[in-house]
Amino acid sequence: MALAVLLPIGPAGLLLRGGDAPASPSASRLSKIAQDAGCRLTEFRDGMDTNPPVNGRFVERISTADGSYAGKHPPSLLATTHALFHGRVLLQYRPGLPDTEVDALDRFVRRDTDRVLLFENQTGMSAQVAATAYLSVMTCPGVDRRTLQALAAFRTRREAFGQSF
Repeated sequence: MALAVLLPIGPAGLLLRGGDAPASPSASRLSKIAQDAGCRLTEFRDGMDTNPPVNGRFVERISTADGSYAGKHPPSLLATTHALFHGRVLLQYRPGLPDTEVDALDRFVRRDTDRVLLFENQTGMSAQVAATAYLSVMTCPGVDRRTLQALAAFRTRREAFGQSF
């Protein structure tokens, strides 16, 4: 009986206090992995306006298949935004990224193409590499062993965010 009364008070206390709920251990670990790789993780803020985008407008009938588009024409912004809402992780690289780094990203994605897309960025992002999922972005200064480990962790923790179908 006491628990039935006290359990609702905890979340209400957080709201009344005006503080944010503590970060989950998984989110904290991902942040540390990103930081150790020289990357920057930003996620779950109200009104997120990021480049590349992590939310936005899409048209249900405009979609794209999972997989690598390295060296090919990238999917449209509407198609990639649609993919975000359906739980995909988008890996993007800035035009002019050295071929060796693009090749490393391509090999990374081709090992398992389910729920992931790789393509050249079309939004003028400043980062060399970015991983996005719905309301979550990790930007990195390039591609090396540590970056690939951070991208793998991001993918594992963020795939299937969104509506996941």
